Amino acid sequence: MELNEEMVLAAVNGLHARTGERVFTLIEIAETIEGQRVTSPPGMRAPTGAGGHPHPELAPPITARARTINNILLRLGEEGRLTVEPAALVMFPPP
Repeated sequence: MELNEEMVLAAVNGLHARTGERVFTLIEIAETIEGQRVTSPPGMRAPTGAGGHPHPELAPPITARARTINNILLRLGEEGRLTVEPAALVMFPPP
């Protein structure tokens, strides 16, 4: 299934209709579209290199499709079709 503006708008409108909420995160919207979790499960350890050193960049915090949804949301905001506030997503690697 190819992601597009209409699909993202439908997901946002569906979330609003179901919950009555006015603010949704990228993760909530992405999980609505995908029908499943789009982030790494809690406690998942980052992949390690040959020396056993963690490499969190090898396990991105969100999927490529969630990043695409983010880009579509930003475009919808620029076009004035949704009110979108860019927000930082901060992930700490496990200790």
